Amino acid sequence: MKKMLTMLICAALALGLVGCGGDKIADGTYRAELSDAAAEANHGWKDYLSVTYKDGKIAEVDFDATDADGNLKTEWTNPENYPMDPQPSEWMPQLEKNIAATSNPDKVAAVAGATTGSSHAKELYRAVIEKAKAGDTTTAIVDIAE
Repeated sequence: MKKMLTMLICAALALGLVGCGGDKIADGTYRAELSDAAAEANHGWKDYLSVTYKDGKIAEVDFDATDADGNLKTEWTNPENYPMDPQPSEWMPQLEKNIAATSNPDKVAAVAGATTGSSHAKELYRAVIEKAKAGDTTTAIVDIAE
């Protein structure tokens, strides 16, 4: 009986330790952005990702980019300004949805025609998750070599 009681206590303690471990994310907003050097290589656009967690789950995702004048890339809808197809106003919101759909940056679905942007989103998401797991709400600066 004493042996059985000891085993039950050990099992309860083991379960308690497993429950305490893990990567629970504290509520808050976590942000990552490209370094200045990476933004320069990205034609002057500084991609950023901001993810807000509530109750340990993603509540809001903001993926966009700014230029030196503070313009948002998603607002550049004129093909003369941004000659690529699809336009950022189309593919960036899609990447936001793809990020919100998974907690694994490697499983973020890329958007066809936005290969570099999809790659940047995954790297920024990786940095956001690292900050979120640590409860660190300072902005992560990500240097991506092109």
